[in-house]
Amino acid sequence: MLKETVSDFSDFVRYTEALDLIWEDNIFRGQAVEGNLVPSIARIDPTVDTTEREKRQLTQLRLMGASLLLDQAANDLDLLVLAQHFGLKTRLLDWTSNPLAALWFACTDSQLGPAYVYALGADNLRDEDVYKKDPFNASETRVIQPRLNNARIIAQHGWFTLHRYSVTSRKFVKLESMPEIKDCLTEILIPAKSRPDILRSLDRYGISSRTLFPDLQGLCQHLNWKYPGA
Repeated sequence: MLKETVSDFSDFVRYTEALDLIWEDNIFRGQAVEGNLVPSIARIDPTVDTTEREKRQLTQLRLMGASLLLDQAANDLDLLVLAQHFGLKTRLLDWTSNPLAALWFACTDSQLGPAYVYALGADNLRDEDVYKKDPFNASETRVIQPRLNNARIIAQHGWFTLHRYSVTSRKFVKLESMPEIKDCLTEILIPAKSRPDILRSLDRYGISSRTLFPDLQGLCQHLNWKYPGA
């Protein structure tokens, strides 16, 4: 995995623009911790095979949330994508095709210290037929482009990596440890001191909680940030 450090907003834009010279399909993920690129279902203990628990969760979600789901959950993968955006722990890891959205997620986290954006060249990692398959029986961890069927996915230019429990390794394997993926992965470090200025630049270019979460909650979060101490 390649590692780079950027000093400010302009530096980040220049660097991510250059990635298009290497990969045709680039996706990005922003976070306030280094590495550990595994989905939320595996963060406490990646050695636990959560497959049966996840299936039971989806069954209950369909039963208990029937009046809320409507037609947005045509199959298990659609339901996983929708549930991921509303806080259910799944085997999906969030990414975006918009590097500025990833930069916002990295810098807005309340955890102090440097932030990180991960860039993944997805040219050879996409599964075009993923909606025809069982997401709990994938043979490899792969990049998926979801259906644009809810406002948050549209606003965030959402993509995902669909992870699998490796029977051979007896765990969910971190992306940065996978030989077929780590060579396509770049870690971009944003120094802690740069984060406030970067957030102001992002807001100037239309990236904020108001635009990434296009609802009343996102707007209120944006106003809390714009008028601190009010």
